[in-house]
Amino acid sequence: MGRVEALPPVLAHGDAQARSALALAGALIGVATWLVLARHPRWGGVAATGAGALLGLGSIRASSSADRVLRFLDSVLDRAFDGAILPAIALTMRHQDMAVSALAVAAIGVSFVAAYVMTRGKSLGYAVRDSLLVRSGRYAAVAVGLLADGLLGALIAVLVLTTFTAVDNTRQVAGQERR
Repeated sequence: MGRVEALPPVLAHGDAQARSALALAGALIGVATWLVLARHPRWGGVAATGAGALLGLGSIRASSSADRVLRFLDSVLDRAFDGAILPAIALTMRHQDMAVSALAVAAIGVSFVAAYVMTRGKSLGYAVRDSLLVRSGRYAAVAVGLLADGLLGALIAVLVLTTFTAVDNTRQVAGQERR
């Protein structure tokens, strides 16, 4: 029998604290999504708060790291936060509050447009920088909205932040294209 490793081998080297924080954030994203779907939004907010805090910590460490796997994991989990929790909110709120459901769907769409522009710009060789403060604001807005039962205001904030990110990413790529 072999040893059971707590982390997969690809996560076992490099900045262990950042990788562990991001791996735990991924698990908490799943827990938050499940709790929202199970109609326990406040507990989902607690899990989303933990995930957001760990993502913030991991993002800070990843942004200054030369470790490509760590930066990739950070990017994937940023998308997972939006791509798991926001659809769960949209699904559970579709019969109770159509505006909240629609805002969650809109925020998901704009978030993926922002991610696409960033990824496409980087693949073309442009330097596209992501604001850790704006990302943290998105995480906090979702968590507070779930905790305080104030999803309408929270999702408006998320939509504004994701729209800002999409416009800023587009501006960065377009500015470098003109050079």
